[in-house]
Amino acid sequence: MKSKCGFTLIELLVVIAIIAILASLLLPSLARARVKAQATKCISNQKQQYIGFHMYADDNTDWYPVHADWGTAGGFIRPNVRTTPIVHDTQGETNRPLNKYVSAAETFHCPSDRGDSYWPEESKPSCYAAWGTSYLPMWALDWFGVKHTTADSKARGTPAGTPIKTSEISLGAVRKIIQGDWPWMGSRDAGDGVVNRAALGKSLWHNNRGQRGWNIMWGDGHVSQFRFPANFGPAQVNMPVSRTNAWW
Repeated sequence: MKSKCGFTLIELLVVIAIIAILASLLLPSLARARVKAQATKCISNQKQQYIGFHMYADDNTDWYPVHADWGTAGGFIRPNVRTTPIVHDTQGETNRPLNKYVSAAETFHCPSDRGDSYWPEESKPSCYAAWGTSYLPMWALDWFGVKHTTADSKARGTPAGTPIKTSEISLGAVRKIIQGDWPWMGSRDAGDGVVNRAALGKSLWHNNRGQRGWNIMWGDGHVSQFRFPANFGPAQVNMPVSRTNAWW
């Protein structure tokens, strides 16, 4: 008579325990790989936009774009843009200047975009969903030691209405900030809750918990995750612009 073979309960429990241990070891690596892949996609997006900026400048005697509000350099245009103006798109623009050169709206969508901790309600569930872009140039104002790159189309003939030229960028291109992930400015929370504890999760885009690490587009065309100093925050809003600084 043949005996029946099978696994004992103890053997099954041991196998399950081994699988659980292997999974616990593997999951953090998978999570890190996912964060890295999203950051890589974001970098690729901004490199394509950099080309768009320069194509625009080539067609406009070396000048960078002008547009009417913070969130309208490029990206998707809401269907009700004319009837429902919103913060950062107060003029209801339907002709974003970069869209002529970077036509795919998804190029303006960072896959890690969780919104803006400074505007948490307005940016649900993401900056891209709210404003059609995950990226923010320094527009019209010289803040946080950064000379503005794009300018206000409503203020032509004034400093706020005068964009930067590529010839000026070339004077210190490797340190010139053009734009970054939407919450890159020091007025936003770094993910540590110092600026806005209630909405600190909005700032966790690229696993930058407690550190100001954002993908930044630089004047020479490279895009990198730049970690600002620990003291970089709201108090640095009027930091003077200097091409000898780590950024300008």
